[in-house]
Amino acid sequence: MAASPPPASGGYREILRNRNWLLWQTSYTATYVGYAVYAIAIPWFAYRFSSNFLIVGLVLFVEVGIYTLTFLVAPLVDRARDKRTIYLVCYPAQAVAAVALGLAIAAGSVSLFLLFGLIAFISFLWDFTWAANNVAPRLLLGVDQLFRASGLGTTLEGGTQLVGYAVGAFLIVVYGPGADMLLYAALLAAATAVVIPLSIPSPQMPPGGYLDDFREGWKYFVGSAGRALRWLASMELVRGFFSVAPSVLIIVAATRLFVGGASAYGVLTVAWIVGGVAIAIVLGEWNPRHRIGSVLIASALTSGLLVALAVLPTWGLYGDAFVWALLGASEMAYTIAFYVYLRGAYPSVTIGRITSNLYLFNGTTSSVGVAIFGALADAWSLTSLGVLTAIGFFVLGAFLVSSPETRRLMF
Repeated sequence: MAASPPPASGGYREILRNRNWLLWQTSYTATYVGYAVYAIAIPWFAYRFSSNFLIVGLVLFVEVGIYTLTFLVAPLVDRARDKRTIYLVCYPAQAVAAVALGLAIAAGSVSLFLLFGLIAFISFLWDFTWAANNVAPRLLLGVDQLFRASGLGTTLEGGTQLVGYAVGAFLIVVYGPGADMLLYAALLAAATAVVIPLSIPSPQMPPGGYLDDFREGWKYFVGSAGRALRWLASMELVRGFFSVAPSVLIIVAATRLFVGGASAYGVLTVAWIVGGVAIAIVLGEWNPRHRIGSVLIASALTSGLLVALAVLPTWGLYGDAFVWALLGASEMAYTIAFYVYLRGAYPSVTIGRITSNLYLFNGTTSSVGVAIFGALADAWSLTSLGVLTAIGFFVLGAFLVSSPETRRLMF
């Protein structure tokens, strides 16, 4: 059986002395920055390619819908004796697909079939690495370190991601989104190189086949012991539908409110990320292990208010960017608290399956949400879209406030 992470006080110094965590975080940061470049380029290219927000929504539908399938690959990830193997297989394959898409965009030879096909392939491989990334912090760190490590990691990711978004936006304006895909491939190659000396051994699991592992992952959702996970799953159905709306709203806001849509899109997106970085630092210092429910409630209600403000045409570009920064902080607070809770409250050999099973609920409604919001963006005003999204976040907040299960979330 693999050794457990040594007990630690959770301070930043202890985390930064952990060689394996540093290697994993460096590799993850490279892919995170790469995904930022990818995420800013693909919706923009889909819109410029089609001049149709419905196509943007369908592109995001394919991506998010395939992420929903993570629950099918998670049993394989949990059973992998060394999670490094997953990265060494998936990152290079994604890089090849990104190069193919980038060259096709640059040559002007992209078809809808090629666009959707390569996005589907890249997204499917992300299912494996996403599940592994949810397990890795728990295998490398003690539970007292998880919030600080998340704060430190988000700061590192966000700081470099800002560069990624800025460079990605610059490449879109100057060279086109094909250049973004080539940069994404280069960052995936760098992540592969960093992960080669890494070791993330997992505890030995009892003998069993795929179906045994699959069923075991769902056992944590049944009975009195599974009440918290069932409650979170029901909340993810609501959150999933509305949490994807900002990714559509930010494009609509950039193109309808401001002259020079590409530049405005870059400014708003960077502000969104800055807010997420700031709240990660706050949560890392606060370490709200026993106040998970309070963070979730505050995030949902605050996001509802901020998304309504973000679509108003009265702020100007930099005023709107400030609102998007606050919205980014609010949304990131929910994400960090949610996943740190799962990593700290459940056995390490089940985290891949539990997080992926929960994402099935989020991803199902997310994939529907992006398609619907993409279609509505062509027919509705920006304000109407914002009000609908705000109502969704307020409903989520009301559900969270109403249940005692929310107040019991801690580890």
